[in-house]
Amino acid sequence: MKLTTLTLAIVLIGMTATSCSIFNGRTRTPSPSQTEAGQTADGKSVQKSSVGTDALAGEWQITAVGENKIVPGDEAPYVNFDASTGNFYGFNGCNVINGSFQIKGKTISFGNVISTMKYCADAQFDSQINSVLSDGQMFTPEIKRIGQETYLYLNSAKGSTAMTLRKHNMEFLNGNWQVTSIDGKPVNDDEANVFFDIRELKIHGNTGCNFFNGVIYIDPNRSNAIDFSNMGMTRMACPKSEQEQAMMLSLEETASAISGNNGNTALLLDQKGREVMTLKRIANNP
Repeated sequence: MKLTTLTLAIVLIGMTATSCSIFNGRTRTPSPSQTEAGQTADGKSVQKSSVGTDALAGEWQITAVGENKIVPGDEAPYVNFDASTGNFYGFNGCNVINGSFQIKGKTISFGNVISTMKYCADAQFDSQINSVLSDGQMFTPEIKRIGQETYLYLNSAKGSTAMTLRKHNMEFLNGNWQVTSIDGKPVNDDEANVFFDIRELKIHGNTGCNFFNGVIYIDPNRSNAIDFSNMGMTRMACPKSEQEQAMMLSLEETASAISGNNGNTALLLDQKGREVMTLKRIANNP
């Protein structure tokens, strides 16, 4: 179940119990002012970024509180920072929370925090999350991009990490792409294209014959995850039906996406990591 801004406002004003599930991640592209590159022990690239409001913007899954790791689930806790208003909202595994945040110098502080009051017998980390995201709490934030994901660490004055959060990096898909191969077979058709809108979680395009559109879901519990659903298509008959069927099947089978060639190409992969579609960025995207 998705919570709209209006629904969230009603819930928080009434302070009533509510049942929540994880949001589909809608994030803005981070725009750090400085970066510092490195590498993990297992060979993954690491890019450390300076922290500003734009870099924080979007939804972050909470993966650990202190030294306690949070196992991903259907109702995983998260925090969503709104850069335009300086407010945040989220879910602690049981209740909806809402408040403001402020970045001053190298610190972030929280204020005006309120929460619904639902009781959850099986909630494990709600009180710990609330203690971090509470009025007057101040931390030194640190952002690192590790491989295809970005991590946010809220560090205390003593140097310990009070909370670890993770965000996907699927914004590289934003824009218009030409289909260059399907299931390993080359495609030479300028009309075969796909447009991704990661912020709005929408996909549309042309099979070379018919127009299609659908919904994007990004699973925060899987690396590089992307799925397409609710696909609709026009029904014009044309001689490219075989290409059309292969293209729609490949989109249906897609489970992840990775970037290549300096962001000018992208690969769509199935659950086994098999390449089902290759894409080339179309220049002059709006």
